[in-house]
Amino acid sequence: MVEYLLKMKGIVDALASTNHVVFKEDQILLVLASLGLEYDAFIVFITSRSEPFKFEDIATLLKSDFENETKNYNYLDSETGLKLELQAGICWTQKLDLQANRRSSLQPRIMENSFLNLCHRVDSCFYLFCFPFLETTRRTRAWMGYYICFCKAAPFVSGLVYSHKFAEYVVVSVLITYFTDTWKEDNLLKAVAIVNVQEGLSTTMVIVMTYISEAHILRLKVIICSTAAYITGLVLLYLSALKLIIQSTEVGLFYMIVVLIAVGKAGGQPILEGYLVDQLRNHEPNPEINEDRVEARRKFWWSIACLSAYVSPWIFFGASWPRKFIYSASLMGAAGLLFLCAIPFYHHSERTGSNLTNVFLVFKAALLKRHLDYPSTHDKFHMNDEILSPHRFIKQNGHQLYLAPQVKFFRWLDKAAIKESSSLSVKEQESEGRLFTVTQVKEIKLLLTMVPMWSTFIGFGLVLSTANTFFTEQGNDMEETVSIYILLLVRYIFRGTMSYLYNLSFSRKIPKAQQNLRQILRIWIGMVLSVFCCSVAWRVEVRRLKIVYKSDLVDKPKDTIPMSNLWLAPQFFLLGLMEGFAIDGLVEFFSNHVSESMVGYGSAINDCVIGIGSFLNGLCVYTFRGWFADTINHSRLDQYYRMLVVVAFINLCYYWWISITIYSKAQ
Repeated sequence: MVEYLLKMKGIVDALASTNHVVFKEDQILLVLASLGLEYDAFIVFITSRSEPFKFEDIATLLKSDFENETKNYNYLDSETGLKLELQAGICWTQKLDLQANRRSSLQPRIMENSFLNLCHRVDSCFYLFCFPFLETTRRTRAWMGYYICFCKAAPFVSGLVYSHKFAEYVVVSVLITYFTDTWKEDNLLKAVAIVNVQEGLSTTMVIVMTYISEAHILRLKVIICSTAAYITGLVLLYLSALKLIIQSTEVGLFYMIVVLIAVGKAGGQPILEGYLVDQLRNHEPNPEINEDRVEARRKFWWSIACLSAYVSPWIFFGASWPRKFIYSASLMGAAGLLFLCAIPFYHHSERTGSNLTNVFLVFKAALLKRHLDYPSTHDKFHMNDEILSPHRFIKQNGHQLYLAPQVKFFRWLDKAAIKESSSLSVKEQESEGRLFTVTQVKEIKLLLTMVPMWSTFIGFGLVLSTANTFFTEQGNDMEETVSIYILLLVRYIFRGTMSYLYNLSFSRKIPKAQQNLRQILRIWIGMVLSVFCCSVAWRVEVRRLKIVYKSDLVDKPKDTIPMSNLWLAPQFFLLGLMEGFAIDGLVEFFSNHVSESMVGYGSAINDCVIGIGSFLNGLCVYTFRGWFADTINHSRLDQYYRMLVVVAFINLCYYWWISITIYSKAQ
């Protein structure tokens, strides 16, 4: 009985922990409804009393009955005035030894309470068994209310995101195979160069497009112009696939096409993300805007668009290049028209200037005042009514002050916050761009603390660019057991899934106080996976070349190699994992190491740094051009992959050294 009561108490406590309080009366009903038939008399005794028992009294009665203790309890019926004496040592299955007159007077009451007890028992059982379903429904409704916002503008913005992702998935991700299929001679090096230019421009131009959308042109205009450039590039690809372009101008036209596509991609994800956030933030009740809820809703709409884009191209498996190009262009054109039709629903925020401007202006001001000496007192710095904190300053050599944080080679930026002893007032110095506050200089120095971390991602970008360039080309002539889009889908799924699972499970095991260590560890896992990805790609290419030579297919680039393209699945799998850990980890690391005003530029700046790897990949291919011939079958791509294994391992060691010497104690 003690175990039974503890079990009931555990159920009540569990319900209370889910913010579903069970009242005392319901607790009593829950206990009584779960008792066996041998306790019917006890249930009648409890439920027939005019003044209800307390839960503790009932627990005491049950315990005493179970232990066969001799204890009497008196009960005075409110209607008959008869006293019912119960002895705890008597088993409740026995009939009550009542006199005839008592039995006749209590019989209707007992029958009534038996029926009520049956109702209570049914109600309690229903509540007990249906509670999980009701609680799940309540949580589902709460989740939907938090994540899903039926803002009028959100579906149209998400539709445009869907068209951009569709074109990226169907066309851009496999663009090198189109170039190598189009040119029959001397195709590989030219195709690699064009694809690397497109990837490098699309990532490095992101920061430029972000700056333009904040400082000069509204986001809406940037989105419209970039989408138009994207559609133009796809239409030109369609015309080239139909052989409507003069062959002598084809190479130059392809460079123009990839520039247009790069502009379209650069004005896509980061700009559309910011614009979607603006619409969702405007939908929040003013002035209490929950930024976490806005970000959660942004992720919901963005995920819906991406998942739809990754699933829908399956119907175009095996389609010709002209169909892929024209379908992508038509879809983006239709989404663009719908986006334009919904302009009355959009919230247009005013331009407030870009915080990136301060980066250049602080450098300029520090250079103009490079002749100034470092002050020994904080009153020489421009505080602008800011709260004086000892953590803002660090003493050096016992008397000189410099601003925190300490950034090697960039201490001279502190001079941008030093007030000049000239005829100009403080306001005049500010208006001329010669003076900035301590907070503004600190924001720039915090941004510069990311430079060592960014340097480790240049080598990572080289590996990533190589994968984007050659992985699909490897499978171009292999047996198509599955479509190449399935392998790309594996990459995208595992990137998103592993990033989510890491945040959900593993990252929670590390305390928030050690979040710096958690982020470093996450990026380190991504760097390790990049080494494995290059190693697997190297061994698969060695096997592919052996089969090519064995089957005498070296001079037959259009023939199918008797090797399933499922051999490429492990390297696509590792590629998605290393992106999910390293790139998403870099975004998280950036958000926790810069000021709040700079957090929004994390995606743009990180993409720009990683995009340097695309130009570096083109340079490496040109440097080691002896390994590359007209076709991939004549080339020694395995040697290039082996070289990348060494580069990735050196980059891993460099990252480990950087994380230990610079970031291990940073918080």
